[in-house]
Amino acid sequence: MRSKFTWIMTLLLALTFNFSFAQEKVVSGTVSDETGPLPSANVFVKGTQRSAQTDIDGKYSISVNQGEILEFSFTGYETQTVTVGAQNSYNVTLQEGKMLETVVKDVYRSITKEKSAMAVAGISAEAIEDRANASVLQSLQGQIAGLNIGTGSGQPGADSTIILRGVGSISGNVEPLFVIDGIPVDEDGFRSLNQMDIADVQVYKDAAATSIYGNRGANGVIVITTKRGSLDQKMQFRYTSQFGYSELQPLNMELMNSSELLSFQNRVGQGLGAELTDAERELLARQNNTYWTDIFFRKGVTKSHNLAITTGSKTTSNFTSLGYFEQEGIFMNTTFKRFSVRNNFSGRSENNKFNYSFNFNGNFSRSKGIDGAGTNAVFFAPFRAALHGLPYLSPYDADGSVTNDGGLTPGDAGAITVDKVPYVLLNSAKMNTDVEDEIKILAGFSADWNFAKHLTAGFQMGMDYSGFKTLEILHPNSLLGPFQVDGTNGTQFGGTQTESSTRDFRFNSVTRLNYNNTFAEKHTLDATFFVEYNKSHYDGIGFNQLGLDPRLVGTDAAFIPGTTVEGDNQPYIPTLTSFKVSEGLFSYFANFDYDYESRFGLTATIRRDASFRFVDDNKWGTFWSVGGRWNLDKEEFLKGKGVDLKVRASYGTSGNQRINNAQYSALNLTRSLYGQGGNYNGSVGTVPTQIGYTDLRWEETAQTNIGVDFGVWNNKLSGSVDVYRKRTNDLFQSTPVSPVNATSSIDTNIGNLENKGVELTLKYTVYDKNGWNIVLNGNTSYNKNFIRDLPDSYNGLVFNGGSTSLIEGEAINTYYIVRYAGVNPSNGNPLFYTADGGLTETLDDSDRVNTGKSSYPAWQGGFGTLVTYKGFEFSTQWSYFADLYRNNLDYAELEETNIIDDGSNRVSSTATVWQNVGDITSVPRVGNPYGAVDYINSTDRYLEDASFLRLRNVLLGYSFSKETLQDLPISGLRFFVQGENLLTFSSYRGWDAEAGFRTTDRGNYPTPKIYTLGAVINF
Repeated sequence: MRSKFTWIMTLLLALTFNFSFAQEKVVSGTVSDETGPLPSANVFVKGTQRSAQTDIDGKYSISVNQGEILEFSFTGYETQTVTVGAQNSYNVTLQEGKMLETVVKDVYRSITKEKSAMAVAGISAEAIEDRANASVLQSLQGQIAGLNIGTGSGQPGADSTIILRGVGSISGNVEPLFVIDGIPVDEDGFRSLNQMDIADVQVYKDAAATSIYGNRGANGVIVITTKRGSLDQKMQFRYTSQFGYSELQPLNMELMNSSELLSFQNRVGQGLGAELTDAERELLARQNNTYWTDIFFRKGVTKSHNLAITTGSKTTSNFTSLGYFEQEGIFMNTTFKRFSVRNNFSGRSENNKFNYSFNFNGNFSRSKGIDGAGTNAVFFAPFRAALHGLPYLSPYDADGSVTNDGGLTPGDAGAITVDKVPYVLLNSAKMNTDVEDEIKILAGFSADWNFAKHLTAGFQMGMDYSGFKTLEILHPNSLLGPFQVDGTNGTQFGGTQTESSTRDFRFNSVTRLNYNNTFAEKHTLDATFFVEYNKSHYDGIGFNQLGLDPRLVGTDAAFIPGTTVEGDNQPYIPTLTSFKVSEGLFSYFANFDYDYESRFGLTATIRRDASFRFVDDNKWGTFWSVGGRWNLDKEEFLKGKGVDLKVRASYGTSGNQRINNAQYSALNLTRSLYGQGGNYNGSVGTVPTQIGYTDLRWEETAQTNIGVDFGVWNNKLSGSVDVYRKRTNDLFQSTPVSPVNATSSIDTNIGNLENKGVELTLKYTVYDKNGWNIVLNGNTSYNKNFIRDLPDSYNGLVFNGGSTSLIEGEAINTYYIVRYAGVNPSNGNPLFYTADGGLTETLDDSDRVNTGKSSYPAWQGGFGTLVTYKGFEFSTQWSYFADLYRNNLDYAELEETNIIDDGSNRVSSTATVWQNVGDITSVPRVGNPYGAVDYINSTDRYLEDASFLRLRNVLLGYSFSKETLQDLPISGLRFFVQGENLLTFSSYRGWDAEAGFRTTDRGNYPTPKIYTLGAVINF
């Protein structure tokens, strides 16, 4: 026994001695290219998790052992290696031409692109940090093949819908997982992220890249890394400021002016023009010819200020930033403001065995606006009013100022008619309140301990907290205020105040054990085992107060007591709401990477996830992937040929347990639930509200990917090609059941859908001599989405009314409608094609046909240029969507001829309305039996091609040389001017072809043009 104890102690002492007296030291130096220092270049200790980035002067410092290998890399440059010897300084000059850049470390792993078998694409800080968008996601559009960014509103700070490689679910989650500095975050919270803090964005596409995320990786993963300081870095400051303005896109339709509208009304015998004499019409047209878009929209101011401070010592580094962003919307009374602070702190022990970091990001944002975009409630639809306002109404009071109420009296129901909608909306914009405040906090801590040779233990935890507070006040003295409270004999007070407060807290922790070793200088094995825990809590409370004292609006003193009795009832009783929900996941998994001489590589992942949404028998899901690569440029037959070439392939699975495309949706579908029903013999009844379906289980997505990364002519031309097929099985779908069960449908797992496509990314250096550098870049992708299987009871077609359906063999949101055939010249009625190709004047669902057209694009991409000469830079970035369609209800209502006297303007094409036998036109007679909504819901008359090509960004800048600044107390100075959304080419009729992926446009907030002037100062 004593002998065994002595042997163990001797072994431990030997190991301790070996660990403690390794030849460890900090080395430093500068990374440059032929023109000067390279900031943000990557420095890796080969075969370890240790890494660093160069500062703005290209300097780095990192702790290494003598004999270890340093790898230096930067996007567009050859990777260079140095073996650490006795010296403590290593200066490296990188050569241009390498197309394989470094993949930034995510929460689970780090690997260079050269050794990666994954389909990963990324963009650096330079591609997004100067952009003037309130949300960084909008700046990604057109920059990464296969990534569709759909922004359905021009409201500053509006959320976007992100689709990667097609729509992967019918009713489940369709957006990628977002990870910021290792913390999974809400995909709708990016208005609170300061894009000046971002170092780079990586998009993980295939199964080899996403299966490690298991239950959340079915739709891809987007990893965002923020900026950090460097060891042994002197304190540096970077101040960035922008100022500019935004304006409305041109309207791609021609509205009637006063003279045209009055003459048209006179000709068809409806409306004000039919009631006036020729002289009266001419006089009114001369007095007023209002283009209401000019009244409701404005030039909005954009301004921002950011200060970043970086510093480092021998064992610590720090990055701190302060940011302010403000943007006025182009629609009156819409604004967005954001305050942000970030601190990224990293440290290590002196022997570099222990490393740790802390990240904190706090944001406060306030958004002011007007609800009602896309609504059919015309008195609450501001953007619709800007289009439909009658041109012969004056927007001014007698003193020449824009009117506040058009002379209307609050509470006068006879005066507030549909033709006066512009006055009502102007009044609402000026008197009512609609404010949303958000407090967003991201915080994380991570540490790793190299406790034994080749073994590292790590831990990371993070939180994503969002606190929302909304305030909406409809002023009692506004035109609509008196109508908000009902009383049997009238009420003294009107108006409403609605407030809500919600909290969303999401916690994530990951524990890992890593083994990394190189055998015989040829074989490198990296294996990591993980345990992960996720927990989320969401709660809120709110109220809606009816009746406000106009003298005290904005305080609770304005609330009229609910005990007040007027007439026969109590009209001022408020309503209260509250909720509290939670959800969670538990996972354990492993990742294995093998490399042979940088020539061949294999990767494999297996993961087990437990979801609370399913019963115990279905709780666990198993997801896995395998991938491989062959770096052909390492083979003898390609060495020295000026060619870089790598082929890679992967196959694997990922899961989806978010059933109704929301974090906290469908939490209890496996349970039978009950709620309060109507009175039963004077008592509250209990009725079934849901039938539990215990067989509900995971959706599973299996994906195959084959890709090639290449560079020719010493990487003058470089790029990648990927071909993929992604199939989702066990789709969450609503399945009909007999109404005898107290419901007509339940959610089940039936059917599957598929996405398959190809992606191409290219970069070409046109000229790189004599101080000039001219680079072209572009990407394009094609995705074919189609449903493979639907519940048998639907017979391959799910049609629930409206214009779109789910059809086997077709894409999601395929338009299933009756074809419009024009106008019958004999009577002016609309004509439609029957299902078999005949003609009819009757709209009937039996004549609906599959159009093969969807609201999701088949083609997506972008291209751009970068030209630099000495200190000058000029860049452009274009984006496009193609082969997508949208119903244009705006145009349909403006060409309405079912009725003319509806208080709305018309487009000029309405003047071609059928009037006499033999007229050939596409506009049916006045009084025809169908209105705009009928055509939108049932026909393709206003189904338009929403494809567009947009000049997304153009920038011209100049950076002063260090020689010019040498006598000044600053180390860098750069000025730039840029424009966003400057040109758009599209046949879509409206303000903006870019409208997300909705199926119908009706009075939505258009995307603005933005112009800014910026300055960057380093000191």
